[in-house]
Amino acid sequence: MSGSKGRNNESMNTLRIARVILPIRFFGNIYYSVPENMWEELIPGSRVTAGFSSAIYHGIAEELFCGKEAREKLAEYESESGKEVILKDIIEVEKLAPVKPSEIRLWHQISEYYLCSAGEVYKAAYPSRGIKQESVKMRKKENGFCDISSMIRPELSDMQNRAFLKIKKSSCNTAGRSTSVRPVLLKGVTGSGKTEIYIKLAIEQLSAGKSVLILVPEIAMSRQLTVRYGKYFGNRLFTFHSGQTPAHREKVRRIVASGEEPVVVLGTRSSLFLPFENLGYIVVDEEHDGSYKQTEPAPRYNGRDVAIMLSKIARAGILLGSATPSLESLYNCSLKKFGYVELDCKYYGSLSPDVRIIDMRWARKSGQMKGDFSQELINIMRRALGRGEQIIVFRSRRSYASVVECEECGAVPKCPHCNVNLSYHKYDNTLRCHYCGYTVKFNGKCPSCGNTALKYRGGGTEKIEEEINAIFPRASVARLDSDVAVSKRREESIIRDFSAGKIDILVGTQILAKGFDFAGLSTVVVMEADKILGLQDFRADEKSMQIFNQLMGRTGRRGKRGMLVIQTYQKEHPVLSALRTEDEHSSLPKSFLRGLLAERREFCFAPYVRMVKITVRHRSPEKLKSLCAATDALLHESDMGCREITGPFVPVIDKIRGYYLRCYYIKLDRNLNLKKNKSMLLKKILSAKLGNAVVIDVDP
Repeated sequence: MSGSKGRNNESMNTLRIARVILPIRFFGNIYYSVPENMWEELIPGSRVTAGFSSAIYHGIAEELFCGKEAREKLAEYESESGKEVILKDIIEVEKLAPVKPSEIRLWHQISEYYLCSAGEVYKAAYPSRGIKQESVKMRKKENGFCDISSMIRPELSDMQNRAFLKIKKSSCNTAGRSTSVRPVLLKGVTGSGKTEIYIKLAIEQLSAGKSVLILVPEIAMSRQLTVRYGKYFGNRLFTFHSGQTPAHREKVRRIVASGEEPVVVLGTRSSLFLPFENLGYIVVDEEHDGSYKQTEPAPRYNGRDVAIMLSKIARAGILLGSATPSLESLYNCSLKKFGYVELDCKYYGSLSPDVRIIDMRWARKSGQMKGDFSQELINIMRRALGRGEQIIVFRSRRSYASVVECEECGAVPKCPHCNVNLSYHKYDNTLRCHYCGYTVKFNGKCPSCGNTALKYRGGGTEKIEEEINAIFPRASVARLDSDVAVSKRREESIIRDFSAGKIDILVGTQILAKGFDFAGLSTVVVMEADKILGLQDFRADEKSMQIFNQLMGRTGRRGKRGMLVIQTYQKEHPVLSALRTEDEHSSLPKSFLRGLLAERREFCFAPYVRMVKITVRHRSPEKLKSLCAATDALLHESDMGCREITGPFVPVIDKIRGYYLRCYYIKLDRNLNLKKNKSMLLKKILSAKLGNAVVIDVDP
């Protein structure tokens, strides 16, 4: 409750109040008195300025009450809190477009599910830096949109058309209007033509006067797909992601809010918060991808699951597409919560790639190594280049080296804020922390003893690029990782040149595994696959299989057979065994999936339980111990339907940005009491008044 000294002088008979959402972490209602001269211009959803504590915020007037109803609301609060209500006035009603009721409804669903405040969701939906741009850009007018009837339309194969009709039957009637919001999962091997199905669905919705949202997990994917989708949708296609200017994002926000013309929005997870007026369909491409999950700050939501919430609110159809669907989505299909459609053949009929596993133990023992490359791998790459084919070399870590060690004293530079080693970036001679961003210039000397004899271990993309240039001096080599992608122009140039065949070998990180279609690419190489296989996560095998299959999907396009080459010290790992034995048209072997689901059921992991991760953090190790003791007590003091509580345990990285960390996993039964039990968990944490020391992550 917002307060000031003394109750307003205004008569209680003419009391006017507003419940306001502020962009802060506050659980509970916040009421303000509305001055008489502002009452007429206020409506639910109005943007307002209001004071809270000692700060001024831009908020949303969610509901308005006057007279008897207002007095009842205040009396209700006084009864609950046991104290007199003291109100502040709203400072200003802002001259901005009001927020739609459907947006606020979505915010509350997200806050309830992910155990955060509605204000935190609002802050994610309307970043403060965009506010000043809105009133300026709303005065600009757009050129006329292209005619829907004259679009190019994709030609579907018989297989694609059958899948399209099955999807349509599950979620749309003949008029293109949604009759069911039950999600449909499209499981299609890479290269099977899922994108053409997305396009045809979108064209049908546009023709019915409905807008379409197509979600992708990465900004880099949206940039390449913009060209592809642009051929069909022209100036009805808009991109939306955090890498764009506030002015551009506000332009898109205004266009979709007006509902005057149906459009297609291609965006990352933040586009879920756009104020769609006439949304007909949502496509979640690469629905399994971990990039859809936001980890910091709250709301810690999964874009796929919020897309399902949005589809229900908007009564819009929704399609989840992937070559390697998440176990959660496959599980929902087994329960008939999702429809299921499969595309099991590539569009051009090409064979699945050849999978080569290179045993690094043998290669090192037999002297068959040149830096990080085995001789067998060098020979494979040399043959591919000789045929005029392109190669992608995948490394899951950027930088030149993850560890710099002094040969004289053994010192290893560490981050002063996180319990991790600093990575060496050779291109700008810096040591960096990949967790907090701490950066320091490096002069090539040991910080402890000044010695220049240093070992560079754990080679990242920079070092791999350097070695390739030495091994293949005549090849054109480029690198694409988050260091390079800082420059939008540089990133687009590299992708464009590789697509055009001007680059022979492209070295990169996870960016390259997602959705790209390169006609000349024949070979994908995975360096140090053990870093992928060895993730300390209950989803490790699922994630590694998805990464390998996504990389396989980049090869062998246009009717050709490609090759996936994996260098590893664990050649008998179950994931690699599954890759070698998989069915020619299967992107995820059914026996492998059954095994993973059986393990999840046996050890009580998602999707068989609802998981909540609690992280307790503090700058003082001693204070952290007492916080963990308090957290432990509240988690065990009564029954919340918990199947299991694990913790406190020390995470892999136990100090980040100066905070020491301890974690709990809470497993809740998936039954009719789940919602109530999650709410009880939140109430217990809030009642303990641990503040920001406790971080809640639902579905980690």
